[in-house]
Amino acid sequence: MIAEVLDRIKSKEFRGPTRVTQAALKALSEASQASTNGSPAEFLEEQEAFGDQLIKTRPTAILLASGVRLVMNSVKKGAEQGLSVSALQDIVSKTVNSFLFEIKHSVDRIGEIGARRIRNGDTVLCYGYSTSVLSIVSKALEQAKNLKVIVSEARPELEGRLMAKEFLKLGVPTIMIIDSAVSHFMKDVDRVLTGADAVSANGAVINKIGTSTIAAIAHYSRVNVFVAASVHKFSPETLFGELVEIEELDPSLVVPKEIMPEFEGMQIRNPAFDVTPPEHIDLIVTEEGVIPPQGAIIILRQHENFHLGADLTTA
Repeated sequence: MIAEVLDRIKSKEFRGPTRVTQAALKALSEASQASTNGSPAEFLEEQEAFGDQLIKTRPTAILLASGVRLVMNSVKKGAEQGLSVSALQDIVSKTVNSFLFEIKHSVDRIGEIGARRIRNGDTVLCYGYSTSVLSIVSKALEQAKNLKVIVSEARPELEGRLMAKEFLKLGVPTIMIIDSAVSHFMKDVDRVLTGADAVSANGAVINKIGTSTIAAIAHYSRVNVFVAASVHKFSPETLFGELVEIEELDPSLVVPKEIMPEFEGMQIRNPAFDVTPPEHIDLIVTEEGVIPPQGAIIILRQHENFHLGADLTTA
């Protein structure tokens, strides 16, 4: 089951870090219940190996890493206390369920808080696939606000098409544009909304490639940029100066395999994410409230014990 979900994550079946994390942690829980290891030490080693594999599939998905850390720390503490394998399996199940419930709650809270920053009649530009952005728009509609949405297609994986379908289900007037037309349409935009895979200690945001360009255009056009991100997406490693790894996608998304021989000898780069500097972001909407990007360091310090794997079995 771990191998299956790894393949599904790698194939981009799940869009957005929230859905990736939900799928990965459910698989981790199911794998733990199916384990046949007889000793707690062997069970812990197996679960840690599974957790490492899941994290490596999406190194920028800090939410996934946070969830795995929480589960592994809880299991490790239980093993140190001499608990049986069945008791450790119960810990995995309960910890995963608790974290998944917390994720759902955070998305709802981000929606409620973010919707307050959307005005009636706003035209909102959205980029990339984000459950938190969908939540903000949905909550704004519940507040009887009339909105229009412009969705940039988000090449090369075209996540914008998936977002557009979600907005259409909500009944929001939606326009889809090509990425290179963002500057042309920015004059019609009141707010830019985007999600995040990770937020660094200095407030920089790692998100779908192209986010940085859109944020820069918005910044120089005096259009506010709001980033929706759970506090569990704030990257603890960046407290110590480490950089978030930017993974690269299949080159065939840029040049199709059937015509690749025509470009023999050419290097193709296809980074999945980019870094938006804090000066191009106006607000980060979290489940704990709205902060300026410069407030990221405060969030990280408040949650440092959680992120770095402190004693969480009773959290």
